[in-house]
Amino acid sequence: MATTQKLRPAIKFGPGYFIKEQMEYRSWTQEELAEVMGMTIKHINKILKDKQAITLDTAKVLAEVFDTSPQYWLNLDANYRLWLDSIPSEKEKQAELKANIYERMPIRDMIAKNWIPAFADVYELYEDILEFWNTKKLDFDEWDKQIVPLLARKSESFNQYKASYTYTWYHKAMMVADSFVVPEFNKKELENLYQELHQYTIKENGTNLFLEKLNQLGVIFFVLPHLQKTYLDGAAFYCNNNPVIVYTARYKRIDNFWFTIAHEIAHILYHLDENNTFFLDNFREEEVNDLETEANQLAAEKLKHNDIIDYLKAKLNYLSTDDIENCAKHLEVHPAVIIGKLAFDKTISYANQRLYNEDVLELIDDNYLVK
Repeated sequence: MATTQKLRPAIKFGPGYFIKEQMEYRSWTQEELAEVMGMTIKHINKILKDKQAITLDTAKVLAEVFDTSPQYWLNLDANYRLWLDSIPSEKEKQAELKANIYERMPIRDMIAKNWIPAFADVYELYEDILEFWNTKKLDFDEWDKQIVPLLARKSESFNQYKASYTYTWYHKAMMVADSFVVPEFNKKELENLYQELHQYTIKENGTNLFLEKLNQLGVIFFVLPHLQKTYLDGAAFYCNNNPVIVYTARYKRIDNFWFTIAHEIAHILYHLDENNTFFLDNFREEEVNDLETEANQLAAEKLKHNDIIDYLKAKLNYLSTDDIENCAKHLEVHPAVIIGKLAFDKTISYANQRLYNEDVLELIDDNYLVK
């Protein structure tokens, strides 16, 4: 009987599929096949469901019954078993999905910050992540491509692992920014306010007065803690048509707050454009970048860093708190800014940074803090 051409080998189908095909061709029942092959119906049923591997003896019988070679059935069974082994188990699927998520996002930190809820299993986690990213499906290969701009603009120490976590933080910052309602951005008035920045450092409630002024000028501001391994101090970007400044309170010092604000305003006024749509800053990274260097210089200028050194240069070897306070009064700048500048220059020990430096978050109204 020339019927072997109907027996098509296929990796995804086991021998049982092709035996059933031949049974249908002959209009045989399982009982009839069992009688022909000299096997029990129970044994035949297992073969048809591919729950029973094809042995050499069984392959020889099948070859006689269906006019094929024994090797044909052995190959069918071997290929099917190999295919089965290549299919990940449910446990393996869950482990792979969890690994893909954990490699790209600091899940424990996101839960601790209430960005996503605690989860019972990996599929619940996946649903929470989809909601966080506002998508119906997370394509990890496509997702990885989104971090390329971060890697391209950062130093060599900014690896893919760190860039992925930073991208997650940036996405959260964008979501928060989108929830704010502020007036149309007034760039000219921001330039004027920038010139007065140092005066707000010494005003009573000057921190909130300055932030309120920013909002009135169409600049969104809020505090969003950085994620682990991102080491961010601040960020500047646009949300819709309004510029955004984010402070992470990584150090929670007054001098760090004002320098971050001054630095990010510089980015808004002079650097944000179609080629530079965001700035995510880590001041300890000492990134070699003309735009970051210029932002640092402008921030230092607004906080009178050079004037501080000029005023104190004759006393740098034996500074007293009176000297710091006199300098602060003369230059109209907070004493913490002076201490921060001198510590950064290593003129005094970093241990002195605690002088005049209360927790800046205690000075910022709660409405600017992301819960």
